[in-house]
Amino acid sequence: MSWFFTTGGTLHHNSPSYVERSSDQALLNLLSEGEFCYVLTARQMGKSSSMVRTAMRLKEQSMEALILDLTAIGQNLNAEQWYDGLLAKIGQAMQLEEELEDYWMDHLRLSPVQRWFQAISEVVLPRVEKRLILFFDELDVVRGLSFCTDEFFAALRQCYHARIENPTMEKLTFCLLGVATPADLITDPRHTPFNVGHRIERR
Repeated sequence: MSWFFTTGGTLHHNSPSYVERSSDQALLNLLSEGEFCYVLTARQMGKSSSMVRTAMRLKEQSMEALILDLTAIGQNLNAEQWYDGLLAKIGQAMQLEEELEDYWMDHLRLSPVQRWFQAISEVVLPRVEKRLILFFDELDVVRGLSFCTDEFFAALRQCYHARIENPTMEKLTFCLLGVATPADLITDPRHTPFNVGHRIERR
């Protein structure tokens, strides 16, 4: 029975021992409809296993679903390196490494967060036919970075609001997973709190 059970860690997307919860279907439905979602709760609650299964089911619906494990990007980085690392992961997954690297180097006048989101908008989204869902796993890793990530979450929120003026942004959807609360994502009281999307409860 060793093939049936997994001790600790993330389950394979088709693991026979996975027990589906109502939150799994809710997450799939919301992301399929283009809604922003976040699964922010304690460890060992099945967040990553749910994410892997949901990503696979989204791909079965002909959507692009990419998992970005923030622990793999690293922590001993400056803002330039961190955003470039995120973009490189997307480039590798979508076979856009050269195009994204060229865009990054051609727009050095922009801040790292501006370059990252514009590269997604101008290089990645035109290659997406239906929808691109980016999963950010291990979100609490950002607390250990040497720079403030408030602007990153503020930019995620802006992507949501940008849909009103730019229909292309309808293709882009995010899912945030980690040990945190929405209030932890934007800590500067001078900025609007992270108040978009749907919270998925894992019980």
